[in-house]
Amino acid sequence: MLMNRYQGMVHSQARKAFLSEEEAEDFTQDVFIKAYESLSLFRGEAQFSTWLFQIAKFRLTKVNKKKSHIFTDWSEDVATVADKSKPSVVDILDKEETHLTLHSLIAKLPKSYQLPIRLHYFENKPLKEIANDLNIKLGTIKSHISRGKDLLRKWWSHEIEG
Repeated sequence: MLMNRYQGMVHSQARKAFLSEEEAEDFTQDVFIKAYESLSLFRGEAQFSTWLFQIAKFRLTKVNKKKSHIFTDWSEDVATVADKSKPSVVDILDKEETHLTLHSLIAKLPKSYQLPIRLHYFENKPLKEIANDLNIKLGTIKSHISRGKDLLRKWWSHEIEG
């Protein structure tokens, strides 16, 4: 029902942002999939259409990192409704995607780098404790974390640049 109601509005804006009808349709579908997945985040403090615009704007920002098209029509609508004192759906979705991307990159690291990084950065364990728990020299733990972080930085820059 919601898709039927707002699909035309999202699609007409997508047509302004993309060169082909196929890209506009794909983008429209992507926005509604993300909206469906994030429906539990809708707080009802703004109109559904405004919330949907925020999702579309966020998704388009991701696309625009790879393309040079500019999507401006929704910017003013979103800016006038957005409450700066609370995290917006865009902020929440961005953190969620960042979190998922980071964890997928960590999973690609060699096993000897993964565990020390997870223990130190996600479980806040001191390096000495990690070295004792894993029965590995402290210098080796530091080296594994440093090398793992270097790989993550490299991979992260490739993720962001596309």
